Amino acid sequence: MSIKRNVGVTALAITAGAATFQAQAQEEVIKPLGDWNYDDIYQQGGIRADNLMDAEVFGEEQEEIGSVENVLITEDNKIAAIIAQVGGFWDIGDTHVLVPWEEVELHEDGVMIPVTEDNADDYGLFVSDEYITEQDLSQAQQVDDDVEAGPGVWKLSDLLNDYATVGEGVGYGYIDNILFTREGDIQAVIVESDTGYGGGAYAYPFYGYGYGWSPGYSAYAVQYNEEEIGNMEAFDYDQYDGLLDD
Repeated sequence: MSIKRNVGVTALAITAGAATFQAQAQEEVIKPLGDWNYDDIYQQGGIRADNLMDAEVFGEEQEEIGSVENVLITEDNKIAAIIAQVGGFWDIGDTHVLVPWEEVELHEDGVMIPVTEDNADDYGLFVSDEYITEQDLSQAQQVDDDVEAGPGVWKLSDLLNDYATVGEGVGYGYIDNILFTREGDIQAVIVESDTGYGGGAYAYPFYGYGYGWSPGYSAYAVQYNEEEIGNMEAFDYDQYDGLLDD
């Protein structure tokens, strides 16, 4: 019995040590807000999530063929693919397709993808389980809510409009937007703060997997306390050069 008990204590000690190491590693990665500068984001510009979602989709001949329904993000905070509804005027009718981000081109009024009536099957949602978990195909039309992303991948709709918290789970506002570079890397998450914090939009570094957040959660922790966020300036969208801005 003593051997089992000692093994249990040792296992607990190892687990606690691993947790402490992970917490320390996270603290080293989290950027102090004093080092966080909107100027870099303003200068770089990029893509706003609210512009990418529902953006018009064009074919290779620059004809409009549909709209973006959702965006898939990897656990290292990069766009993996878009999901679009296309082809209402094709013989196959409306269908959802999944297009890897490297095959997506930014168009003046939306995005351009290499999907045609002839090759649409090659871009089916379930062609590869790298992005989407296999499910009843009848659920494909409900892609925003019911189609589950594959391991290590989450949907943009999993985070947008979720609650945002600060400190020890204190309600702060909600996730109003997410900013991406032209290459698809997350630049910042935009929180629309509650009136108790003065209201307004504020941009924060994004910390996802491994920082107390999962796509299934209804709240996102911004990793800073109330004192730290009290020194933030409101984010000015007019200074951000959004590629799909109207």
